[in-house]
Amino acid sequence: MTNLVLSPPRGTALPAPARPSTFAVRLGLAGIVCSLLFMANLTVTAWDSMSVLDTTMSDYVFVPEIGWMFGAALLSMCVAVLGAMAGLSAIRLLGNGLLRFALVLAVLGAGLAAVFPTDLGESLSFSAQVHRYAAGVVFFCAPIAVVLVAKQLTGVGYLAGFRRALYATAAITTVVLALFMTSHFGVMPEALQELNGLFQRLLFVLELALLGLLPLLPLRCRGPHRG
Repeated sequence: MTNLVLSPPRGTALPAPARPSTFAVRLGLAGIVCSLLFMANLTVTAWDSMSVLDTTMSDYVFVPEIGWMFGAALLSMCVAVLGAMAGLSAIRLLGNGLLRFALVLAVLGAGLAAVFPTDLGESLSFSAQVHRYAAGVVFFCAPIAVVLVAKQLTGVGYLAGFRRALYATAAITTVVLALFMTSHFGVMPEALQELNGLFQRLLFVLELALLGLLPLLPLRCRGPHRG
């Protein structure tokens, strides 16, 4: 059952609770914007040397002079998730169960992927292995967390549209995630395997869209005092 309140009982005087702080919203959205800007700058700068079709984004760490922006983009994702967690906690949707666990894993995964860069070439060092699996954790945890949030909004009529947006974005992200994973590990036909870089970039944008929806939820919720 959701903790959101649609309206107070008639004739009942309730104290007006504090509105959810906009700091969490700003923090989450700032993380999304910074992450997107860092990755966009890397993509434009490396356009001629790294194909967006078959080169994974992890190789952006090797872009001369601005390769540090790749790690900064992932750390910005951490900030976005932390902002989302703060906002969800303010409206009592975070809880202590699977949703919190998924978001904590997303923060840890993005942080580890930023700290442990990948390698160039086919051989994978310990750092590259950590990077690969940590990034995978983020890719899986974000849509899971969004679906868990959407389920808690069931029955809240004025958030029906927002709930549908959460489900739709999570569904599209899952499809693109499946395309990226199967192309990355050589399951798809060779022609489609050459598009794994494109699939990953689409997936990254969708993941940011998912994480961007969560900080907005506190602004959409009505407390008991707003009816």
